[in-house]
Amino acid sequence: MNDAHAPTWRALDDWPKAGRPATLWPYLAEPGSLTEKLRARAGVSFHVQVIGEAEQTLDPEDAALLGVTTHAPGFVRQVQLCGPEPWVYARSLAAGEGLRWLKQLGEQPLGERVFAERDARRGPVVVAHLHPGQPLFELAAENLEHPPVSLW
Repeated sequence: MNDAHAPTWRALDDWPKAGRPATLWPYLAEPGSLTEKLRARAGVSFHVQVIGEAEQTLDPEDAALLGVTTHAPGFVRQVQLCGPEPWVYARSLAAGEGLRWLKQLGEQPLGERVFAERDARRGPVVVAHLHPGQPLFELAAENLEHPPVSLW
């Protein structure tokens, strides 16, 4: 996507150390389950808040991420992983066999289900620094009472 408002996604190691948010970086760079790390921090207050989920035709960028043809049928799920307040906005996409699987999650964390699968493999983590005006920032911040100045 050549949109000036599109975030720049980079591998973890490609972010200069001086530009990394010190308190967030251990969460962004978590090699295991982020869900479990958040659950350990929040204790019994940990929960998933489903913001929205729907079947939809995938736009070119989402289709490319999933390796399917543009305008393929897909499923998009948006949630917040919360402790006493929302901590993480997550937007999950699925097509093909994954579509049915993602639809069944409800308020179950995706990470909990994925890491329970014996043959699941985690791909490389990529990170973007988001700012107001970028579509993904706006999606992530629209349900927050006090949106931050930027998001990772």
